[in-house]
Amino acid sequence: MNVTQSYQLQQYGGQPVAVTHELPRLSENALLVEVTHAGVCHSDVYIQDGYQDLGNGEKINFADSTMPMPLVMGHEIVGRVVAVGSAKNQALVGQQRLIYPWIGCGDCPVCQGGHDNHCEQPQSLGIFRQGGYAEHVVVPDARYLLDIGELDPAWACTLACSGLTVFSALQQLLPVKPESYLAIIGMGGLGLSAISLAKKLGFQRIIACDIADDRLAAAQKLGADLLLNTARSSAPESELKALAQHRLHSVIDTVGNPATVQMAIGTVAKGSRIVLVGLQGGQTALRIPLLPFKALSLTGSYTGSLDELTQLIALVRQGGIATLPISQRPLCCLADALSDLRNGNAVGRIVLNP
Repeated sequence: MNVTQSYQLQQYGGQPVAVTHELPRLSENALLVEVTHAGVCHSDVYIQDGYQDLGNGEKINFADSTMPMPLVMGHEIVGRVVAVGSAKNQALVGQQRLIYPWIGCGDCPVCQGGHDNHCEQPQSLGIFRQGGYAEHVVVPDARYLLDIGELDPAWACTLACSGLTVFSALQQLLPVKPESYLAIIGMGGLGLSAISLAKKLGFQRIIACDIADDRLAAAQKLGADLLLNTARSSAPESELKALAQHRLHSVIDTVGNPATVQMAIGTVAKGSRIVLVGLQGGQTALRIPLLPFKALSLTGSYTGSLDELTQLIALVRQGGIATLPISQRPLCCLADALSDLRNGNAVGRIVLNP
């Protein structure tokens, strides 16, 4: 069989459609992976819309970027290697692997330093290269294939984005200050992954914040010590300060809108760090003197490096980390999965099986 099927976004604002086409020819270093599991990320909703909201009517229009169109989205991928471009990778055929999707140009100093995810000419799978909402995906080099051992592949695929993103963010909040609290804002796939990993990394006082009780209940099962429904609170900043006993020194914001950023800035104690990974968008006013007065660090963090994903897999394989809720669906349900994410109807991660 020289044909395969993928779900292609053919225009921004549209729905991915199934397309049957020939398998691509492999370059010398490339490998062909038969996809078995593909996690659905909220960033794919933004790609489907075709823009990123910058607030005040400003947008990043993806049509002006180097994203290919039609585009096969999907960047959380586990699969089996079925073909290789060179005999040097022949031993990988038949092997199950997690794909590191945040591929860079490979030539710039940033890539050479091991931070493909910071490359100015990104080649990320599912964004700038064809991704995993398909029966097969091409990986440009074997170094981006990682052994997951006996891990559940439905969970392991989520490590490539939701797990890696918050693992990298949590690393930036270490070491943990004595008797301090960590607040995680937003209990989607990123937030729930952060809850389970934070316990393993030594955070002992974790507050989960969200606007939905079902997602907060999931956070509690994963190890959150305290819960705050910000939609039902008349004064969420005051309540969060009280829950943290005025010792909130660490925040991860997985939502990234004006309200969540302002809540984080307004509740942290002196000497705190806020790591922003959410992409919901908008603008917010920043009271500049508060940063030095409160010795406050406000940092944006984008996914993580290949080395960090390697570290994360090793950490998870040690055991003792709770698995976030996962709903598995066939690949043909991609449109419904994206709709459920858009409307807040998913708890945990949706994983598609071609």
